[in-house]
Parts: sequence; C-alpha cells; structure tokens
Amino acid sequence: MDTTNLTNKRVLITGGNGYLGSFLKKELLKYTTDIYILSNSGVATERDFIVDITDAKALQAIVSSIQPDVVYHLAALIDRNRDFSIYPAMYRVNVEGTLNLIEALQKTQCQHIIFTSSSEVYGNNTSPFHENLLPKPVSPYSLSKAMAELLLQTRLNNTKLNYTIARIFNFYGPGMSENFFINEMINTLKRGNDFKMTLGEQYRDFLYVDDVVSALLQIGSNENVYGEMLNVCSGEGTKIKDIALEVEKYFEAKVLLGAIPYRENEVWEMMGDATKLIEKLHFKPQFSIVKGIQNLIKTS
Repeated sequence: MDTTNLTNKRVLITGGNGYLGSFLKKELLKYTTDIYILSNSGVATERDFIVDITDAKALQAIVSSIQPDVVYHLAALIDRNRDFSIYPAMYRVNVEGTLNLIEALQKTQCQHIIFTSSSEVYGNNTSPFHENLLPKPVSPYSLSKAMAELLLQTRLNNTKLNYTIARIFNFYGPGMSENFFINEMINTLKRGNDFKMTLGEQYRDFLYVDDVVSALLQIGSNENVYGEMLNVCSGEGTKIKDIALEVEKYFEAKVLLGAIPYRENEVWEMMGDATKLIEKLHFKPQFSIVKGIQNLIKTS
C-alpha cells in the first residue's frame, strides 16, 4: 500500500471521533502525527476541536488555524429512516455543512478533500453498482449524500482544491453498534441467545473496517484519483444466509433462519463494482468474509 504522500502531512478528519474516524486516525498515526479532529461533541484539546459544521463562522476560524494539507470529511448526520420529516436536518448537516467546510478550505492551501459518501445513493439501481450510474436515492439520508456529491463536483470544478468522492459500501468490525447486522448477530449468540433472522437470500457486499481504512489511506495519498468517484467495496456479493451460518459455527446458540419475514420492498442484491478502485489504486482486500468474521469474533 503506497501512502508515502501522507507522510508528515497535516491531516484533518471531520467526524474523527466516530467509529470509522477513530480507526482512520489510528492508521494515519503511522505516517504523520499532525492529525486534527473536528467533532460536535467530546472534550476539546490542542488537536481536537468541538464545532458544529453548520456554524460557518466558527468552522472557518478553526480550519484557518489548522491549515490542513489533506481533509477526510466523515462528519454526517446518519439516519436511514424514510420519513421526510428528518430531511431539513439532513440537508443542514450533510449538504450545508459540507459547503461550509469547502468554503473554509478555499481560504487555505489544502490540497485534497476526501468525501465519504454512501452506496445508498444508488438506491434501486440494478446491482452491481458502478460509478457511472445515476443516483436514485430513496431516503432523506441518501438524498443528502447525493446532493453533497454534486455540490463538491460543482463548487470545486476548476479550483485549486482537489476532491475525491468515496462511496462506501457495507462494512463491519470490532466495537460496532448492534444496529449493524453482523455485530448484532455475534453479540446475540455470544450472550447465549438464538438469533432470529430472515431466510437470508439477500446478497450484500461487505468489507472489514481495516480494508475500508486501507482504501481511504490510498485515496488520500494518490493524485490519480483527484476528481474521481470511487466505490469502496469488495466487488463481491455474499448471501446473508452464508454469513450467518459462518458465524454460527463459533457458538452454541443457533441462528434461526426464516424466523422473521423479509422487509417490504426488500433489496435482494446490493453489490458494488470495484473495477475503478482496483485499476486506480490496485486495491485488494486483506480480509475475506471468513477471515473478517474470525477476527471480529476474537476481538468482540
């Protein structure tokens, strides 16, 4: 993995105290100690700033004081509810907050912003999803991410600030919330309780969190992805049922396939096309789904 361009760079991570941000920071420390975190909660320190990205003036002051070379923009309001009453809040944070950040960065010597988007912008497109597909968002969250992508492409066209959009697919890892399928299943079985689920015929594209971070580091270190949109995914689909049966091997409690019905309007295939990621960065996941599950169970 070539990340030499990150060596000794001044790196800013928005949302850096979140799940993915904490893993990213840990790996970045291998290349630079000049790392700064923006978050809307926590304890302020010399390198950890508490700020709401919807506050343009406060954000401008902090970004100006940091003068980052590279920015990973992870901060976002995440709620996959399809109730559009949450849209104003989604727009304010995920779109206006992103605009506030890039406007603040325009007044610095920042070289590159990496925006973490979501595979959910593809919505009901036919899988496998490739980057040239038009977004079909189905929720306020996915709509706000699609709008933020377009904002970056429009506002930063012909400016000195380079950008890359990383559409991240499903990922899993240690310490993740039980709101996520694999972690919920492992923790339920670990407690000795049977895990109820559908028949699990759906296909999903999963990456272990370490591989997601590896991809983000490579994106942040390569000029040949400036102005690009990249799927961060394995490029392979795995049946949910097969994942469940693999996890079940390590516990006495059982996975109860078919114990609950499928959701209305279930999405049967959600897989990414990783061709561009491979061609641009020679990316290859280090964790198969089996190896990732084994590692997750050991560390849970």
